[in-house]
Amino acid sequence: MGEERQSGYLDEKYIYEIYLKDKSLALKMIIDEYKDFLYRFSFYLCKNSMESDDLFQDTWVKVIKNIHKYTWNETFQPWIRTICLNTYKDKYRKSKRWLNIIKDYFDEEKKEREIINFPSKNNLPEKETIKNEEKKILKKAVDNLKDEYRIPIILYYFERLSYKEISEIISIPEGTIKSRLNKARKLLKEYVEVELNG
Repeated sequence: MGEERQSGYLDEKYIYEIYLKDKSLALKMIIDEYKDFLYRFSFYLCKNSMESDDLFQDTWVKVIKNIHKYTWNETFQPWIRTICLNTYKDKYRKSKRWLNIIKDYFDEEKKEREIINFPSKNNLPEKETIKNEEKKILKKAVDNLKDEYRIPIILYYFERLSYKEISEIISIPEGTIKSRLNKARKLLKEYVEVELNG
């Protein structure tokens, strides 16, 4: 797992050469390349267009202000993601509770990292109805998690980061990340089972 370079992503060395000659042009290239990623991540954190717009803009302001601190030996995406997450926590976490941000883990592709194994209902004619209900229950369960469990869930399952990457982003030991993910999965499973079984 880990951060994979996509073919369309900017080469940091190339951008650095431009940055030394024309800072404004380099920043424009970075914004053009990562604006879609950042807006998507902002929206999944806020789940509200107005708030995600604010977070999106605030993050870019911090990126621009702190570009001189960028080491140029790492990819831009994780650096920008960290700034966005920290901005969200600093500005919104005190007044906004986390909203539903988990993507659909039960789609047709059956993602490799399904976090809950629901009882098999393949033989039931109402399979799709049950499947949709399970999605709603899971999303509600994630909504109810404390921040200390929800953040690792977002970064691990939605952003598909490694334990090491999550550890670096939120400054918590890898062992603690694993422990919190295990605890979160247990809490989600218990919640879902209660809801499904009445």
